[in-house]
Amino acid sequence: MDRAAGSSHAESGVAMRLLIAVAVGALCGAGACASPGTPPGGPVDTQAPKIVRVAPDSGKTGVTPREVIFQFDEVVSERPAGAPTLSALFLISPRNGETQADWHRGEISVRPRRGFRANTTYTVSLLPGLSDLRGNTRNTGATTVFATGPTLATGRIAGTLFNWAEGRIIARGLIEARQSTDTMTVYLAASDSAGVFELRNVPPGRYNVRGISDDNSNHALDPREPFDTAIVNLTDSSNVDLLAFVHDSTGARLSSVNVRDSVTLELLFDNPLSVTAPVTAASIRVRAPDSTDVPIVSVNGPPADTTKSLTRKPLRPIPLRTLIVRLGRPLRQKVDYRVRASDIQNLTGVVRTSERSVTVPAPVVVPAAVKPPGTVPPPVIKPPGTSKQ
Repeated sequence: MDRAAGSSHAESGVAMRLLIAVAVGALCGAGACASPGTPPGGPVDTQAPKIVRVAPDSGKTGVTPREVIFQFDEVVSERPAGAPTLSALFLISPRNGETQADWHRGEISVRPRRGFRANTTYTVSLLPGLSDLRGNTRNTGATTVFATGPTLATGRIAGTLFNWAEGRIIARGLIEARQSTDTMTVYLAASDSAGVFELRNVPPGRYNVRGISDDNSNHALDPREPFDTAIVNLTDSSNVDLLAFVHDSTGARLSSVNVRDSVTLELLFDNPLSVTAPVTAASIRVRAPDSTDVPIVSVNGPPADTTKSLTRKPLRPIPLRTLIVRLGRPLRQKVDYRVRASDIQNLTGVVRTSERSVTVPAPVVVPAAVKPPGTVPPPVIKPPGTSKQ
């Protein structure tokens, strides 16, 4: 009796497993199962998403869209590789509230939070960094221009954005332009990989143009981010270079003093020095412990760095952070000196005095190698067949 019941129970278990296997096979045949391998159907996609349509079309006038549609040839990622959010990949110029971007698989709709205003020319830009689901990323942007009024504005402000203190261009920086008569309207653009920017389709007027090193890609100026401003009177087109730097309000502090040799000191400051008020020997004092001053022969910048090559360089000289001080007599070894930098002006015009101590180290004496007593030199082994001399 027990054996028959056990046999019946085993048979029912086998039957249940067979039913489950058949059901799973049917689901997989219908495409409900995920396969861990590379899906069949051709070569792996290695191309970045391509734009197949933008609405409204560029150059349109008299349109009042609720949003701008960018349509792609494939599904794009909601999490771009080149920006913290999807909205950060788009610029709407002029700005009318925060940019909002919505993902619709193969389309992205973009609009300003407060909507498009009447009688205004808009430039909507997709920045580089959009990727597909396989991680293929666009390294180029795209732009569409349209007007909610009857005509398109045709003004243009172009130039290059530099990090002045570091002597390099700023890629993906933010450019803002505000009219003096309408400070609420802000036109926007981004610098490209060469630091070049172009504010297109801007109406004539007097503009306050600001270039920002938008380090966190939030389309705003944050503390400690380099920036620069310039006034542009625009009639048709204008060119301007922006030399961004950190606007430090505490002044340039002497952060360290290094001994290059007994008559040469290297002074390092924590932010760039003024290019219009250069430091002279009268501003530097080197005092010995007995309160006597070491004479200063010259104060100059370090030799130019020839390893940096820019296709375009700022028209103004790159500001210094380092000064080379030549002394009139050698410093004594193992003696503490006080170095004082007085009335040093930084790029924002703030004047500061600071000082540091420095000690000339004694030279390191490397002892000569001493042979231990009783050392026997190794025997000289001559090759076979060598005769004695």
